[in-house]
Amino acid sequence: MKTIFIAGTDTGVGKTIVAGGLASALRLKGVRVGVMKPVACGGREDIDYLTSCAGIKEDLGIVNPIFLKHPLSPNVAANLEKTTIDLGKIKSAFNYLKARYEVLVVEGCGGLLVPIKENFFVIDLIPFFKARTILVSRSGLGAINHSLLSLEALKRRKIKPIGVIFNRLRGENLSIPEKTNPEVISRISKIPSLGLFPYMKSCAVTCAGKAFLKHIDLEKIL
Repeated sequence: MKTIFIAGTDTGVGKTIVAGGLASALRLKGVRVGVMKPVACGGREDIDYLTSCAGIKEDLGIVNPIFLKHPLSPNVAANLEKTTIDLGKIKSAFNYLKARYEVLVVEGCGGLLVPIKENFFVIDLIPFFKARTILVSRSGLGAINHSLLSLEALKRRKIKPIGVIFNRLRGENLSIPEKTNPEVISRISKIPSLGLFPYMKSCAVTCAGKAFLKHIDLEKIL
């Protein structure tokens, strides 16, 4: 069983769209794929989208074992809600899912250095799950700095990502940064670009999978 962790350079860069697109693409290829979002803060709409993309029905508490009501970093939200984040609960849910699927797509929350607990960060989930990882970055201005900082954080922990997916957040013509960022980041970091995921105003399940297959190098991921 393969585990692919979808990490992000920041919040709001498109991790859910990309994770769902990957799950849908694998499903279209006939792969039995599961999804997981270990920690969610503020809402569970992302989980509904991910399970729809994978075409699965699992207990919400398994796909998303830790849910916090406040849209804050998990450690702050947990403190505010007077609860403790149980990593054992996350691991149990993960073990259940990995036994049921050929590939498990796991989406992180926020950026890599968002604290889940005081001394446990989103980036620490990658070795925790023994997962391979894909970094999702915005495609436009600012992507170089955010991507290289995130890749440096991964490198410091001896985690080599499969590559970077650049997600378009707007539907206009490609800007100069969007045209040049993938090559610049790949050249400096020595980590390959896996492609530019198109802007999708409303991203239906099948549409996301077809877009992923068209624009992203799935062979490098598998």
